[in-house]
Amino acid sequence: MVFTVGFANLPGLMLMLCTVVSAVAAPAHDRAARLEHSLVAPCCWSETVADHRSPAAMAMRAEIKKFVGEGKTDREILAFYKAQYGARVLIEPEGTPRIWANVIPWIAIALGLGFVWIVIRRMQRREPAVAEVLPVPAVAVESDDEW
Repeated sequence: MVFTVGFANLPGLMLMLCTVVSAVAAPAHDRAARLEHSLVAPCCWSETVADHRSPAAMAMRAEIKKFVGEGKTDREILAFYKAQYGARVLIEPEGTPRIWANVIPWIAIALGLGFVWIVIRRMQRREPAVAEVLPVPAVAVESDDEW
């Protein structure tokens, strides 16, 4: 079988070439976007690099794309920014603080639900106090009929 390339096949070849190029570029773009969402902008420490519009965040986005293009791993890129700005630059803390950040809220919720359960059980167990009804002594009322 002989494969010939002619002008009739050109649109199909272009479509195939674009598909291959976009398939190769998409994972790198997704990876860069994920890394941008993993870092806090160091200018104000309030938004991710992906969302912030400061010059520092824009420079970090360009650096991240360059690092991804060079083939650096996610760990190497995050370590670079951690060394430059400190652990505060990471959205999710690493190591022990990460465990605490993920575990403490669940422990607090469990303790709170346990406390509510205990209070409800005590309220159900408590019998209402029966008040004795004492007769009210008769009081002599003096009437003033001088109207």
